[in-house]
Amino acid sequence: MKLHNDLWDYALQLYAKPGVESACLQLQQEWSLGVNRLLFCCWLATEGRALQADQLSTCEASQWQHSTTEPLRLLRYRVRAQRRHEPELERCYQALRQAELAAEQVELAWLFALGRDWPVVASATCEDLLLQNLGQYLGCEGIEPQPGLLAVLQVLVQAAAGPLPVRRVLQLQW
Repeated sequence: MKLHNDLWDYALQLYAKPGVESACLQLQQEWSLGVNRLLFCCWLATEGRALQADQLSTCEASQWQHSTTEPLRLLRYRVRAQRRHEPELERCYQALRQAELAAEQVELAWLFALGRDWPVVASATCEDLLLQNLGQYLGCEGIEPQPGLLAVLQVLVQAAAGPLPVRRVLQLQW
């Protein structure tokens, strides 16, 4: 497993762009979408690859997400709430944040290994692949298109692909 890879670098850069962190966290909290999956969909598009959603749900990254990353996040949320009344928990909270980030890096390493050998789709643009990948991922998660969701996705899409007309994002198919 290669923890430092192109997907990790891409994820850090995209996540640091204005609005992306808050959009991703909103997609995670309100629609239970995986931030790493969203970043993976974007990275695949920049690589000219289409998401193979059938492989995504059964891969090691998904198992790791459910068994390790998500429980760490829930524990961190609990400690975050408790530290308001017990400031001594700050060190524990920071350690959990670091552990969660390390778990996310492992998850991204498995996603990188999964997607790096998928075939390049020469006939599709990055923008088309981005919308297709996100649409497939959302469809796999059973998420229905709704205006609030599309508005938040617009932030991620614009950060990943540059300015796209809102109507393009509204045409997102799943």
